[in-house]
Amino acid sequence: MFSKDMLKKMSIIRQEQPFFAVPDFRNLGVALRIFASTIVLIMILPLVSAAHHELPYWVRLVNLAVWMAPAVLLTVVLLWFLNRVLHRLPLAPLWVVALVVTVFCGTEYFFNRDQASLRQHFWVVGIYTLVLMHYQSLLQKAYSPALVQAQLSALTARIRPHFLFNSLNAAIGLVRRRPDDAEMVLENLADLFRAQLQEADRESTLGREIELARGYIDIERIRMGESRLHVQWHLNAPDNARVPHLLLQPLLENAVYHGVEPSYRLGMITVGIVRKGSWIYIRIDNPLPPQTAEKHASGNKMALKNLSERLFLMYDRDATLSARTVDDFYRVDIRLPYYPYGLRAHKATVKKS
Repeated sequence: MFSKDMLKKMSIIRQEQPFFAVPDFRNLGVALRIFASTIVLIMILPLVSAAHHELPYWVRLVNLAVWMAPAVLLTVVLLWFLNRVLHRLPLAPLWVVALVVTVFCGTEYFFNRDQASLRQHFWVVGIYTLVLMHYQSLLQKAYSPALVQAQLSALTARIRPHFLFNSLNAAIGLVRRRPDDAEMVLENLADLFRAQLQEADRESTLGREIELARGYIDIERIRMGESRLHVQWHLNAPDNARVPHLLLQPLLENAVYHGVEPSYRLGMITVGIVRKGSWIYIRIDNPLPPQTAEKHASGNKMALKNLSERLFLMYDRDATLSARTVDDFYRVDIRLPYYPYGLRAHKATVKKS
């Protein structure tokens, strides 16, 4: 059923994760985990430390926090600036451990030159850093099946059979009467298939995802008729923002399949993409079919779950996805961190297709 190359790609996705994985230290979720776990560490260390055991717990806790708090802040700042460099180094986890231990021990030596506690904290901080990177490895391993599922979905179910056959029939019917439209349908269909068969974990740009989504909508408008489907685009975001592969097209396919096709009325889908500061916000609204309309089998939840897992794998807690019903519309909201690559942004536009 699958080619040897495709099976090889899926086997690569399934391969074992390393025991220690260096997280993205510019990620908000990673920073929050570091701060939260460090607070727990500060509360536990006075209980297990042999130094100054005659002092009350709260006194030892304050003495520990005096040097650990600036050490944590300095460490997080250094890791943020050195994030890309660390990921490129061979044996990156060892470099991370060396950096963290050096900062912590150097800070403690400046505030407190107790050699006994310094040796103890050297090992505690080193083990803590390794545990943090092992936890990151477990996270990647837990969410790696999402990549396999995305790959299989692209191969078997992402472009639904009825859409494929109806699009080909529409192109055949247009060959003599409207050859330009027929050529457009076939070119966009080939472009969609080419994108679907690429690796599921491949990163893309926002401009490329918008291009694929427009191509898909152009096919659907030819297939369903000009009077059945309109899409309004509100674009004010950088074309070259880094986003997951196949971000928009599956959501628009769900919007058409579940919101427009079951109804015989005009279906208006609204796509809003805007950058606000360090974030990109995406909103897709599609109409709900009338209660009397024959609805398709539910498939929205699986597509949204798969996309949510891929967003978490790429952005950790920085990305959010939510879906809900608002009045007579079904709304999907996505928030992504903005990683620029130097291309200029879209001019603010409102377009209909």
